[in-house]
Amino acid sequence: MIKRIIVPIDFSRTSEQALEYAEAFATEIEAKYIRIIHVFTPQTTADAVTLPSVSQLMTERQALLDEFLEDHPSRAKRIERKAELLIGFAADEIIGQSKTADLVIMGSTGESGLIEKVFGSVSSTVALKADCPVLLIPDNCSFNNYQNLVYASNNISLSRRAVLKLMDFNELFHARVHFVHVAVDEKDKFKGQREKLLAPLFNSPDPEFSFEFTEIEAESIHEGLDQYMDASPVDMAIIVTKQRNFWERLFHRSATKELAFNAKVPLMVFHLEE
Repeated sequence: MIKRIIVPIDFSRTSEQALEYAEAFATEIEAKYIRIIHVFTPQTTADAVTLPSVSQLMTERQALLDEFLEDHPSRAKRIERKAELLIGFAADEIIGQSKTADLVIMGSTGESGLIEKVFGSVSSTVALKADCPVLLIPDNCSFNNYQNLVYASNNISLSRRAVLKLMDFNELFHARVHFVHVAVDEKDKFKGQREKLLAPLFNSPDPEFSFEFTEIEAESIHEGLDQYMDASPVDMAIIVTKQRNFWERLFHRSATKELAFNAKVPLMVFHLEE
């Protein structure tokens, strides 16, 4: 069950939209509250003599946080907001706070407005290292009850634990699951392992959602997923990760082409314990 939701904000338009998305999501799953955090890193570029005290900077930043929340009132009357100002480095603090959360919902871009052809550095770091699932929300995205989920198949997501994690999440929505395996070269061919992926679905009780399986060939994994989602109705993409090398393979920073699906649908990142 998802009860404890953290929403990091940085006062950007993207984080405002992520907050709106999170409150609509929380309403749908009947969560009671969301915890809004803003992480402030004091700048040290000023002369040491004239540099304001940390206390003064925190007071000023708290005022900005209060103003942000006042300017963006909750549309979810049954969801309580709990807001907190933290001091430190954004990614480190969010990852630390994730230890006591069930889900982090955050924008996939941030204050800088740069997505580095993939995701903002804070978002990608949190998605890799958080202790709970992370839901990355692209710009101009609003919540709608999920009807179709894409589950990216790879050697990690084939595990029973990974599929059961997916099933637990989808108990909230009963969406149709599209299992998509992208074969970049011959060694990536699924080679009859469909049964391994789908076996947990046929344990008693049977899943209360429909699903389909597709294997496609593409020059890269992100291009294959992009191709599939262009041709199919998709409300969310789901990735299971344990080893950093899979993430880097999927979202390599040398990619010259922006990942189109990043601008279209939210991305849920599940983690498996080592």
